[in-house]
Amino acid sequence: MRILDKYLLRTFMMPWLSCLIGFTFLFVIVDLVESLNKFVDGGVSIFNVIAYYIRFLPSIWIYIGPITLLLGLLYALYQLTRNNEVIAMRASGISLYRVLMPFIALGAGVSLISVHISRTVAPRNLAWTDQFMNSLESPDADTLSQIRFRDPESLRTWEIESMDLNTKILSGVTLHQRRPNSNLQYVLKAEKAEWEDVYWNFHNVAVQPYNVDGYQMGPLEHHTYLMKQEITESPERIIRETMSFDYLTSSEMKKYLQERPSISKETDANLRTQLQMRIAHPWLCLVTMLMAVPFGTQTARKGVFTGVFLCLFMFFTLFFMMNLFKALGLGMKVAPWIAGWTPTIVFGSIGAYLLRKLR
Repeated sequence: MRILDKYLLRTFMMPWLSCLIGFTFLFVIVDLVESLNKFVDGGVSIFNVIAYYIRFLPSIWIYIGPITLLLGLLYALYQLTRNNEVIAMRASGISLYRVLMPFIALGAGVSLISVHISRTVAPRNLAWTDQFMNSLESPDADTLSQIRFRDPESLRTWEIESMDLNTKILSGVTLHQRRPNSNLQYVLKAEKAEWEDVYWNFHNVAVQPYNVDGYQMGPLEHHTYLMKQEITESPERIIRETMSFDYLTSSEMKKYLQERPSISKETDANLRTQLQMRIAHPWLCLVTMLMAVPFGTQTARKGVFTGVFLCLFMFFTLFFMMNLFKALGLGMKVAPWIAGWTPTIVFGSIGAYLLRKLR
């Protein structure tokens, strides 16, 4: 890395980190004000509060990342332009695009990191923080109750009174197995079920078989233990069936779609739109850098207020467009990839065009 690149990045890093710390504290303080009573009533230690807010940060990165990069670069370019440093660099034979290259490269790098945060880190931590807050409100937060889901591929319907999220043990299980013609094949009721890596082991079981016409066939079959190797719906899959889609990582969303090819069109649109958004929206970090460059180089000449106002106006217009296309995608008005990528492509193109027009 050349000395010039180090100097430019150092000029940018201080205002960016200042904005990043400031916006982070703003979000944390607002949330702390809302949650303080819960922490006090729940007797939460300071270390657990700190752990909570460390896990809270990835879920707000999509909001604070782009805006802090935007403001940091605006200030850095304002300083460089006001002190005539950009003019001096260009007079030395360095093109404007070469001067701006470190900022663009940094924006691309931050965007790549943001993709990983959006696809994996943020959903995991959002699930943890929500469960942590639920545990303060309810002592049974580690237990899922009254679970019901149907697997259209295996033709099985599960009804579960409760599931311990720590041990993955099911209690009060009723399982309806149907034939391809939709008639019942058997109904299994068990007091408890334990997952044995690849199959379920049921305890204190009563099974009622049915004939091909869907009528009861013979008396109840009682078993102290019953191993059903053909039943392979894992605890993780049962949890996925009951979790909010916001808690699923991108790989889990894809697996959910593979396991449930016959899900409703609304659910399919929801998942596919979120998948596209998780890939597209992190690139807003690069987009905001592209937008900041033309405005930042003109800020010192036309006034700080004008440049900052126009750039922030475009930024909030971008977020409005993101929410608009998200609603259109979830409402099945546009294809998921259009809902996810249109805001990023439109404003990225605007930023690239303005960058090209720089002299």
